Amino acid sequence: MNSRTKRNRKMAAGAAVFALALGGTACTDLVVPNFNDPSVEDLTTNPTVNSVVAAAQNLMSTARGNTSSRVLYVGIWGREAYDLRPEEPRTTTNRLIGPLDPVNGGAFWGYSSLKNIQVLLDAVDAVEAIPEPDKNAIRGFAKTVAAQSLWNIIIMHTSFGAALEPPADPGDELSPIVSEDQVYARIHQLLDEAQQHLSSAGSSFPFGLTGGYAGFSTPSDFIRLNRALKARYHKYNAEWGQAMTALGGSFMNPGGDLDYGLYHNYSTNPGDAANPFFSRASHFAHPRFLADAQLKPDGTPDDRAGKVEVQSQVFSLLGIDVTERYTIYPNQDSPVPWVRNEELILIHAEAALATGDRQTAINDVNIVRAAHGLAPFEDPGNDAAVLDEILYNKFMSLALEGGFTYYDARQYGRTDQLPRARSDHVVFLQLPFPQNECLARPELGTGRDQPCGTIYGS
Repeated sequence: MNSRTKRNRKMAAGAAVFALALGGTACTDLVVPNFNDPSVEDLTTNPTVNSVVAAAQNLMSTARGNTSSRVLYVGIWGREAYDLRPEEPRTTTNRLIGPLDPVNGGAFWGYSSLKNIQVLLDAVDAVEAIPEPDKNAIRGFAKTVAAQSLWNIIIMHTSFGAALEPPADPGDELSPIVSEDQVYARIHQLLDEAQQHLSSAGSSFPFGLTGGYAGFSTPSDFIRLNRALKARYHKYNAEWGQAMTALGGSFMNPGGDLDYGLYHNYSTNPGDAANPFFSRASHFAHPRFLADAQLKPDGTPDDRAGKVEVQSQVFSLLGIDVTERYTIYPNQDSPVPWVRNEELILIHAEAALATGDRQTAINDVNIVRAAHGLAPFEDPGNDAAVLDEILYNKFMSLALEGGFTYYDARQYGRTDQLPRARSDHVVFLQLPFPQNECLARPELGTGRDQPCGTIYGS
């Protein structure tokens, strides 16, 4: 290996370690240590109860960032929304026209999160003063977030694969790139290990949780969130039986509140994170959201059409004309869902249909339809029409919650059905690896539509 390659490998690995020192959002007091932002040195050379608890609590921010990073980026890919900025056209051109190369396609490479979590887990083991039940609570929470971080990577790089973990030290060799199936296997290993830790934890977490975790604020209750994520991840790898099993341990409740779930909180306090989708002048709903809304028996639109308001004037940019804005996140502190009951019911419908139980799938769909004022969906006599109905309801219910419309279209080979406002608009099926990673891995393919090449879309 030549010196340049070694240097590039260290750059890619070192980025993960550096991120922990920059990861907090609170300001450091001149006298009191900032326990909300422990440094790498704190956790690796002299971990304490306070630094470990603060790092564990900061995982809520990691989980929130993992979710919010997908909401609009992948929402644009799935034609849920537009981000039309006259001063920054790349939010449109990069995502709808491209091409994407390692320089501008390096999003969703969250190994800094995985490195931070490994540093935390090592610190948990090292601090004897933390009771073992509390250690298990932290381990279970951390490994659940690690699984989410790794899924964020593979869901955007799919057949290119990914590394399972960052190197232990910036100077170490990078972990090999493995297949998509191997990454999913690791994700579910993490989730199952987390479940075991949470089952051996105490009656509470040893760190504070935001109000969005109400109903999931104990280790035993958090297992239901862990199983919900497991169901989501099995679904997107078409592992239908495993998805059904995971749903059985989740909080899915066909008779319950569809909005029940775990939410990421934001704040109006100075210096705290505000909802990034609140009152953004550039954010618009895709016209198809209202255009595709089905009608209720009284002739008015599906209740979910109320998520969008129509403006009196047309806004035009780059050949795109829009009048509609989402009202899903009306306030600066509006929470963003991590997982909701409504999504789980619709995943159950998908899994039932995929395993030959069309009537159960229809029953699930009708729970959602009834909640939004629509008449019952009758058995059309074929699975294709039932899948159409499931995906319609997922689009209407889950828009701007995590990119699920796009992921569903890709999973079912329906990306060619996504509308295109201009003839040069394309659909991307995955992202290339980021530039630093490509510099550190000269063995990766650099040709058209290869991991370190240029992605043109279709």
